[in-house]
Amino acid sequence: MLRCRDCNASLKKDEKECFTCGHPVEVDTRQSTFGRRFAGFIKVVFLISLVMVPLSLFMESMSFSKCMTTTLVLFFVKSSADQMLEKKKS
Repeated sequence: MLRCRDCNASLKKDEKECFTCGHPVEVDTRQSTFGRRFAGFIKVVFLISLVMVPLSLFMESMSFSKCMTTTLVLFFVKSSADQMLEKKKS
């Protein structure tokens, strides 16, 4: 069931605008679906990288500086992806 992004009212599939607040209904496109999946993937990779940073202190095979740099880059990519998704919702 669809929900209004402003007032969270229930909507039917054929409605063009919310009957409660009058906000137009936005249909998900392939691009917005891809954006959500990409942001989710980046979040998972960032969390894995975040776990790898303290592990790199105890393992000789991983470099701490490389793990930390990768984590920082993924943090910036994740925040950018989240901001782009937020702009599409508004």
